[in-house]
Amino acid sequence: MIWLRFLRRISFVRMRTLGILSLLFVGLASLFMYAVEPETFTTYFRALYWTMTTVVTVGYGDFFPKTDTGRFMTIFIYIVGIGIVGGLISKLVDGVQLVREKKEKGMLDVKETNHTIVFGYGRRSRQVIDALLEKEEVVLIDDLEREPFSHPNFHYVCGDPALESTLTRANIKEAKRAIVLAKHDMNPALADGRTLLIAASIERANPSIYTIVEMMLEEHLDSFEQVKVDEVLLGDETISRMAILAAHHPGMTGVIQNMLTKDGEGLFMIEARREWLTYRDAFIALLDEGATLISDGKHLDLNQRLLEKIPPNSSLFVLCHSDTAKKLGGK
Repeated sequence: MIWLRFLRRISFVRMRTLGILSLLFVGLASLFMYAVEPETFTTYFRALYWTMTTVVTVGYGDFFPKTDTGRFMTIFIYIVGIGIVGGLISKLVDGVQLVREKKEKGMLDVKETNHTIVFGYGRRSRQVIDALLEKEEVVLIDDLEREPFSHPNFHYVCGDPALESTLTRANIKEAKRAIVLAKHDMNPALADGRTLLIAASIERANPSIYTIVEMMLEEHLDSFEQVKVDEVLLGDETISRMAILAAHHPGMTGVIQNMLTKDGEGLFMIEARREWLTYRDAFIALLDEGATLISDGKHLDLNQRLLEKIPPNSSLFVLCHSDTAKKLGGK
């Protein structure tokens, strides 16, 4: 009964206290055994080794006490030491399980930096996440009961994406990019309202973050521009325009799809070199390396702007093979 009451009391002791008690008990027990049987335990380390193997119930048998005092101490270690150290090990296991449970439920705060936050989980967002996970840490914010999948670079935060507390848990201030995809199972106007609310919360929490949002209705573009998002993707409008292109210009959608793919030839972004003063310089240099300059991210008529100077730290978009893009430092 005394032993059971002792174990019950141990189970209510805090882990930090148990850790200190375990260190003190093992250290003092080892010191006592070393002092009592110096011939058996010729060094303090050997006494410490014997005590540790005893309290964790391993007991290799390579060292054992040979005096009655040492044997009495062994019994004491079994009765008391195993309870203290065993309680610590149990709490450590429970702690690991608790952390894992919180991670799966999206209850842990994100400590990573320079990461991308994706809002909302679905088939399309999973494709985006899978592509990003190849190079960076990704945080998903949604209201799912558990994380949808496990990956070393993937983190899940459960909560309302428009609340500052949820964004803080996702470490929004240290994030480099936010991607908000529209909910296609909602009314388009309501879906844009939801996306707009999330975008406003993101920009308020971290004005310097690069925000990409998906918009369902083009007439809402002015509202998104007022929130100062960096890029707006047209959802259903883009699909409709692709269908119109396919109807009036057969084969056009295939060209666009090939530009977007990264397997073989496609569209890549590169950094402008210092020696390229004008777009003509960049255009000619890129042609020599097997790439075609398409845009600076804002204009598609660079062939009419060849004499214009390239702004400092500009990014250019080129069409080329993936191998050429790697040589150019493309992304």
